[in-house]
Amino acid sequence: MMGVSLRAYARMRGCSLTAVQKAISSKRITTLPDGTIDAERANQEWTKNTFAGQTINKAQTAPSPIHESPAASGDPVTAYLRARAVKESFAARTAQLEYEERAGKLIPAARAAEYAAGFSSIVKDGLMAMPDRLAPMLAAVDDEKAIHRMLVAEVSAALRKVSKAVADAGL
Repeated sequence: MMGVSLRAYARMRGCSLTAVQKAISSKRITTLPDGTIDAERANQEWTKNTFAGQTINKAQTAPSPIHESPAASGDPVTAYLRARAVKESFAARTAQLEYEERAGKLIPAARAAEYAAGFSSIVKDGLMAMPDRLAPMLAAVDDEKAIHRMLVAEVSAALRKVSKAVADAGL
Protein backbone atom coordinates (compact mmCIF):
# COMPACT_ATOMS: atom_id res chain seq x y z
CA MET A 1 0.00 0.00 0.00
CA MET A 2 1.39 3.37 -1.00
CA GLY A 3 1.28 6.23 1.50
CA VAL A 4 1.42 10.00 1.14
CA SER A 5 3.90 12.35 2.72
CA LEU A 6 3.07 14.27 5.88
CA ARG A 7 2.88 17.52 3.92
CA ALA A 8 0.56 16.00 1.31
CA TYR A 9 -1.67 14.58 4.02
CA ALA A 10 -1.80 17.98 5.76
CA ARG A 11 -2.90 19.58 2.46
CA MET A 12 -5.54 16.86 1.95
CA ARG A 13 -6.78 17.29 5.50
CA GLY A 14 -6.74 21.10 5.28
CA CYS A 15 -4.49 21.57 8.30
CA SER A 16 -0.89 22.45 8.99
CA LEU A 17 2.08 20.13 8.83
CA THR A 18 2.61 20.80 12.54
CA ALA A 19 -0.89 19.54 13.33
CA VAL A 20 -0.15 16.29 11.50
CA GLN A 21 3.20 15.95 13.28
CA LYS A 22 1.52 16.51 16.65
CA ALA A 23 -1.16 13.95 15.79
CA ILE A 24 1.55 11.40 15.03
CA SER A 25 3.59 12.18 18.16
CA SER A 26 0.49 11.97 20.38
CA LYS A 27 -0.47 8.63 18.73
CA ARG A 28 -3.74 9.98 17.34
CA ILE A 29 -2.69 8.74 13.92
CA THR A 30 -0.09 6.18 12.88
CA THR A 31 2.32 6.12 9.98
CA LEU A 32 3.22 3.27 7.68
CA PRO A 33 6.58 1.54 8.25
CA ASP A 34 8.22 3.74 5.62
CA GLY A 35 7.07 6.93 7.45
CA THR A 36 4.31 7.87 5.01
CA ILE A 37 0.62 8.05 5.84
CA ASP A 38 -2.27 5.94 4.61
CA ALA A 39 -4.73 8.84 4.22
CA GLU A 40 -7.93 6.80 4.59
CA ARG A 41 -6.76 5.02 7.75
CA ALA A 42 -5.31 8.25 9.18
CA ASN A 43 -8.63 10.07 8.65
CA GLN A 44 -10.45 7.33 10.55
CA GLU A 45 -7.87 7.39 13.37
CA TRP A 46 -7.96 11.18 13.50
CA THR A 47 -11.73 11.19 13.89
CA LYS A 48 -11.69 8.36 16.43
CA ASN A 49 -8.87 9.73 18.57
CA THR A 50 -9.59 13.46 18.57
CA PHE A 51 -12.02 14.09 21.41
CA ALA A 52 -10.86 17.24 23.19
CA GLY A 53 -13.01 19.79 21.37
CA GLN A 54 -15.94 17.44 20.93
CA THR A 55 -15.90 16.43 24.60
CA ILE A 56 -15.79 20.04 25.80
CA ASN A 57 -18.83 20.91 23.66
CA LYS A 58 -20.65 17.80 24.87
CA ALA A 59 -19.73 18.63 28.48
CA GLN A 60 -21.26 22.09 28.15
CA THR A 61 -24.59 20.70 27.00
CA ALA A 62 -24.64 17.60 29.19
CA PRO A 63 -26.22 17.98 32.64
CA SER A 64 -23.33 16.35 34.49
CA PRO A 65 -20.02 15.82 32.66
CA ILE A 66 -18.29 14.61 35.82
CA HIS A 67 -20.29 11.37 35.80
CA GLU A 68 -19.22 10.56 32.25
CA SER A 69 -16.82 7.61 32.24
CA PRO A 70 -13.44 8.72 30.90
CA ALA A 71 -12.51 5.14 29.94
CA ALA A 72 -15.53 4.55 27.70
CA SER A 73 -13.57 3.01 24.81
CA GLY A 74 -10.72 1.36 26.70
CA ASP A 75 -8.09 3.23 24.67
CA PRO A 76 -5.75 5.01 27.12
CA VAL A 77 -5.20 7.99 24.80
CA THR A 78 -8.94 8.42 24.37
CA ALA A 79 -9.49 8.05 28.10
CA TYR A 80 -6.82 10.64 28.83
CA LEU A 81 -8.21 13.11 26.29
CA ARG A 82 -11.74 12.69 27.63
CA ALA A 83 -10.63 13.09 31.24
CA ARG A 84 -8.56 16.14 30.33
CA ALA A 85 -11.48 17.72 28.47
CA VAL A 86 -13.80 17.14 31.44
CA LYS A 87 -11.19 18.62 33.79
CA GLU A 88 -10.68 21.69 31.58
CA SER A 89 -14.43 22.18 31.21
CA PHE A 90 -14.85 22.04 34.97
CA ALA A 91 -11.97 24.48 35.48
CA ALA A 92 -13.47 26.90 32.95
CA ARG A 93 -16.90 26.76 34.59
CA THR A 94 -15.39 27.25 38.03
CA ALA A 95 -13.37 30.23 36.82
CA GLN A 96 -16.51 31.73 35.24
CA LEU A 97 -18.47 31.35 38.48
CA GLU A 98 -15.64 32.87 40.53
CA TYR A 99 -15.44 35.81 38.13
CA GLU A 100 -19.19 36.42 38.26
CA GLU A 101 -19.18 36.21 42.05
CA ARG A 102 -16.31 38.71 42.32
CA ALA A 103 -18.03 40.98 39.80
CA GLY A 104 -21.12 41.01 42.02
CA LYS A 105 -23.33 39.10 39.61
CA LEU A 106 -23.66 36.06 41.89
CA ILE A 107 -24.23 35.58 45.61
CA PRO A 108 -23.92 32.41 47.68
CA ALA A 109 -27.10 30.32 47.85
CA ALA A 110 -27.29 30.63 51.66
CA ARG A 111 -27.25 34.43 51.41
CA ALA A 112 -29.90 34.36 48.67
CA ALA A 113 -32.09 32.18 50.92
CA GLU A 114 -31.66 34.68 53.77
CA TYR A 115 -32.69 37.54 51.48
CA ALA A 116 -35.71 35.62 50.20
CA ALA A 117 -36.79 34.79 53.75
CA GLY A 118 -36.39 38.41 54.82
CA PHE A 119 -38.32 39.78 51.86
CA SER A 120 -41.14 37.26 52.21
CA SER A 121 -41.34 38.08 55.92
CA ILE A 122 -41.77 41.78 55.12
CA VAL A 123 -44.53 41.00 52.59
CA LYS A 124 -46.27 38.57 54.94
CA ASP A 125 -46.20 40.99 57.89
CA GLY A 126 -47.51 43.83 55.72
CA LEU A 127 -50.34 41.79 54.26
CA MET A 128 -51.33 40.23 57.59
CA ALA A 129 -51.47 43.66 59.28
CA MET A 130 -53.60 45.20 56.53
CA PRO A 131 -57.03 43.86 57.63
CA ASP A 132 -56.52 44.94 61.26
CA ARG A 133 -55.38 48.39 60.21
CA LEU A 134 -57.94 48.96 57.43
CA ALA A 135 -61.11 47.31 58.78
CA PRO A 136 -62.18 50.15 61.11
CA MET A 137 -61.43 52.83 58.50
CA LEU A 138 -63.18 50.98 55.66
CA ALA A 139 -66.27 50.31 57.79
CA ALA A 140 -66.73 54.05 58.29
CA VAL A 141 -66.39 54.95 54.58
CA ASP A 142 -69.25 54.64 52.08
CA ASP A 143 -67.38 56.03 49.07
CA GLU A 144 -66.02 53.35 46.73
CA LYS A 145 -63.23 55.63 45.41
CA ALA A 146 -62.08 56.44 48.95
CA ILE A 147 -61.91 52.71 49.78
CA HIS A 148 -59.91 52.12 46.61
CA ARG A 149 -57.45 54.92 47.50
CA MET A 150 -56.97 53.49 51.02
CA LEU A 151 -56.28 49.98 49.66
CA VAL A 152 -53.84 51.31 47.04
CA ALA A 153 -52.03 53.34 49.70
CA GLU A 154 -51.63 50.26 51.95
CA VAL A 155 -50.39 48.04 49.11
CA SER A 156 -47.99 50.77 47.96
CA ALA A 157 -46.63 51.12 51.51
CA ALA A 158 -45.98 47.36 51.69
CA LEU A 159 -44.23 47.41 48.31
CA ARG A 160 -42.08 50.38 49.38
CA LYS A 161 -40.95 48.39 52.43
CA VAL A 162 -39.89 45.50 50.21
CA SER A 163 -38.12 47.88 47.78
CA LYS A 164 -36.29 49.53 50.68
CA ALA A 165 -35.22 46.12 52.02
CA VAL A 166 -33.91 45.14 48.57
CA ALA A 167 -32.05 48.43 48.24
CA ASP A 168 -30.58 48.10 51.74
CA ALA A 169 -29.40 44.58 50.84
CA GLY A 170 -27.52 46.00 47.88
CA LEU A 171 -29.27 43.87 45.28
